[in-house]
Amino acid sequence: MRNILLLLEHKQNRNLLSQLLQQVGYEVIYPSPDDDLSNLHNSFDLCILGPVALDKFSDWVKATKKAEEPVFLPFLFITSRSDVKMITRGLWKTIDELITNPIEKVELQVRIEALLQRRELSLKLKDANEHLHNLNELKSRFISVASHEFRNPLHVILAYAQILYRGGEKLNSEKKKEFFTRIKSSAKKMNDTLDDVLILTKGELTLQKLNLQFLNLQEFCRLLVAEIKVGSAANQEINFTIQGQSKKAYFDENLLRHILTNLLTNAIKYSPLGTKVDFDLIFQDTNIIFEIKDAGIGIPLKDQSSLFESFRRASNVGKIPGTGLGLAIVKQSVDLHGGTIEVDSEVGIGTTFTVILPLIKGVDENS
Repeated sequence: MRNILLLLEHKQNRNLLSQLLQQVGYEVIYPSPDDDLSNLHNSFDLCILGPVALDKFSDWVKATKKAEEPVFLPFLFITSRSDVKMITRGLWKTIDELITNPIEKVELQVRIEALLQRRELSLKLKDANEHLHNLNELKSRFISVASHEFRNPLHVILAYAQILYRGGEKLNSEKKKEFFTRIKSSAKKMNDTLDDVLILTKGELTLQKLNLQFLNLQEFCRLLVAEIKVGSAANQEINFTIQGQSKKAYFDENLLRHILTNLLTNAIKYSPLGTKVDFDLIFQDTNIIFEIKDAGIGIPLKDQSSLFESFRRASNVGKIPGTGLGLAIVKQSVDLHGGTIEVDSEVGIGTTFTVILPLIKGVDENS
C-alpha cells in the first residue's frame, strides 16, 4: 500500500481529501501542527500540500527531496486558480505537479497515479543500479582472488615443469618425485578453487535439490575427521565427541561434507600449532547439531556480519591463504537443508561455529 502525506491547512478539505484517497486504496498520513516533519522521512510516497504549508515548510520540502535522490519523491501542490500565476514562478524547482481548486476527483486520481508510477520506476531503477554495482564489485573481488590464488600455484607448476624439461635426466628419482608432488599439489589447489566457484555459482543461480540419503552420522564424522587429520600439514588434534541418543538421519552427503570440511579445516588453519579443535555431534529430538570450536585468531566483530558473503575474509587473516568462498558455500549448504548457522567469536580467544540441521525423514520413512 502506498502512503500519501497531507499537508493542508483547512481541516474540512483535509478530511474530504483523506476520505477520497482512502476509498481508492491509499494510506493517508496527516500530522498535527506541532509534529516534527523530519520524523516523517521514508514514511510516505507522495506529499499533497497547500500554499500555507509550502510557504512554511519550503526548506523541508527541498531537503527531503534531495535526501531521497536519486529516487523520485513527488510533491503535489493544490492551489486556487487566482494564485496560479503568482505562485508558479520558480515553483517547479520544488513542486512536481500542480492542481487547482475546485478539484476534479478523476483528474486528481490520474495526477496522483502518474506521480506514483514515476516514483515506482525510479525505485526499480535504483535497485537495478545497486544490483549492477554489487555484480561489478563481486566480479572485481573474484578477479582479485582468482588472480592471487591461481598465480602462485601456476608459478610453482611452470617452474618445476621447466626444471624437469631442461634437466630432468640429471635428477635422481627422489628429486623427480618431489617435483611431481609439488606440481600435483599446486594443480589440486587450483582445481579446488575452481570447484568452490562452481559449487557456489550452481547453488546461487539454479534451484538445487537435496539428494537425501541415510547417513550413519557417527561413522561419517569419524571418517571425515580421520581424512582431515591425514591431509592437514599442521597435524593438529581434533577432539570428536558425541552427545545424545543416535537418530536415523537423512542428509545430502556431498553438502554435509562441504559444511563440515570447510569448518574443520578453517578451525585448523586459523589456530596456533599445539592447540586442539573440538568437534561435537549432538543428537536432539528434532535437530542435529554440529559444533566446531577452536582456540584460533578469532573474527573481528566488524567482519562477522559479512562473514558468509562470497570472497569475504576477515581483516585479521594476514598472509594465511584463502579464497573467501568456503563459508559462503557452508551457508548455502546449510540453507538448502533448512538449517541455521551461528558464530561466536572473539579475537585472540577463538571461534565456535554451531550448525543446526533439522532431522528430515527419508523416502523409505514416508512410504
